[in-house]
Amino acid sequence: MAMHISSGLEYSGPVGRIRGTYELPVGYVDVLATIFLCVCYADSSLLGIVSGERYVWFAVDIAALLTVLARLSRFHDCLIANPWLTAWPVLAMVSALWSLTPAVSFYHGLQLLMTIVAGYVFQLYFGRSRLLRILFCALVAAQILSVLSELVLHRSAMDGGNAWFGIYTHKNVLGSMMALSALCAACLFMDGWKRPITGASFIGSLVILYLSHSTTAQVATFVGLSPLIVFAIWQRGTLFTGFVIGLTIALGSVALVYVVVHSDAISQQFLSDVGKDRTLSGRTLLWQFAADQFWREPWFGIGYKAYWESSSTPFSYLQFVIGQKLWFFHNNFYDVAVAFGAVGLIFFGLGLAACFKRACVSALNGRSYSDALPLSFCFYLAVSINLENALFQNHSFSQFLLAALIPVTVKQIRSGVDRSLDYNYPSST
Repeated sequence: MAMHISSGLEYSGPVGRIRGTYELPVGYVDVLATIFLCVCYADSSLLGIVSGERYVWFAVDIAALLTVLARLSRFHDCLIANPWLTAWPVLAMVSALWSLTPAVSFYHGLQLLMTIVAGYVFQLYFGRSRLLRILFCALVAAQILSVLSELVLHRSAMDGGNAWFGIYTHKNVLGSMMALSALCAACLFMDGWKRPITGASFIGSLVILYLSHSTTAQVATFVGLSPLIVFAIWQRGTLFTGFVIGLTIALGSVALVYVVVHSDAISQQFLSDVGKDRTLSGRTLLWQFAADQFWREPWFGIGYKAYWESSSTPFSYLQFVIGQKLWFFHNNFYDVAVAFGAVGLIFFGLGLAACFKRACVSALNGRSYSDALPLSFCFYLAVSINLENALFQNHSFSQFLLAALIPVTVKQIRSGVDRSLDYNYPSST
C-alpha cells in the first residue's frame, strides 16, 4: 500500500481539505459520454445534418432508460430523494389537462423528464470525480472545435458583429459552454490535477468567452467563480479568513454607498460598456409580454410550451415586434409563470432551494475544490436563469447538469467523501 508521511505543517484550513487525483480508468463509456457532452448542443448543419441534436438526445434517452430498467431500486431512490426537482417534469406533463396545446405540453414534459433522468443516470453511473473529468474533456474538445470552425468557416461574420459562434448556433450558447469550461478547469487546477492542461484550458475558455461577446455568460462566469475564491481564502485558516471578510465588508459598505448615490450614471455607463441598452437587447419588452400573459391566467398558467405553439396567444405578434424568432422569454421565472402560473413559481422556487441547499452541504463537507463545483454551478445559474432560459427546459444542457452535478442525497455526499478517502487518496500515518 502506498504510504504518505504527513509533516504536520500542511494546514489546509478549518475543513481540512485534501486534493483528489482523479486518476480513474478510461473506458468506451467514458468516450461516448464525452462525445455526447461535446456535441449535444452543437450546430449539426455544419455536417449537413438537420436537427442532429434530436438524434443525439434520443440516443441518450434510450441509454438512460435501459440503465434505469437495470437499476430500478437506485433510480427509485433518486426520484424520491429529489422530490422538487422531479416534480418539474411531472407538473409539465400534468399541465396538459388545462393546456391550450395538450399534446405539446405532455410531449415536451416527457422530454424534460428524460433530460432529468439522464442527469441522474450520469451521476449514479460515473460519480462526481469521474463526471467532472469527462465534462472537462468534452468542453476542451468544444474549445478546439470552436476555434477551428472560426478559423476555417469564419462563422463570426454571420451576425455582422464579429461575435464567435464556434460549433454552436448562437454566441450565447458558445458563451455558456465556455463559462462552464472555465468553472471545471478552475476546480481541477486548484485541486492540482494536470495543471498545465487545466490552466491552459481555463485561459482558453476566458479568451473564447470574450470573443463570443456574450455578456450574460461573462457575468455568469465571474459570479460562478466567486465561491471558489471564497473557498481558497477559507483554506488559508480562520485568522486570514476573518481579516479578508472584515476588509471585504468595509470596502463593500463604501462601494454600496457610492453605488446608491450614483446608481443612474453607473447603470448607464455599465450598459454602454457591455454594448447593451436599457432594454437589455429587447429583454424588457419580452418580459412585458410575459407579464401581460401571466395576469390573464395567474394561478395555473396556460400549459407547458403552450404560449409558443398555440394560435390563441400573441406569439406571432411578439416575434414581429421583437424581430426575432424566439421560443422563450429570456427569463426562467417569466417562462414558468406563463406556463404554470403561481403554482409553477412555487415548484420552481422549491426545486432551486433544494438544489442550492445540497450544493452548500457538498461544499462544506467536501475535501476538494471539485466538491464546490455544484455550488459554483448554482451561482452561475443565478445569473443565467434571469437573463436566459437555462432551466425547466427539455434537452437543456444546464438542466441536465443540474441533475447530474447536484448530490442526490446528503447520505450520498458523505459516503462519496468516504469513498474518495478510501480509493482516490493515499493513506496517511
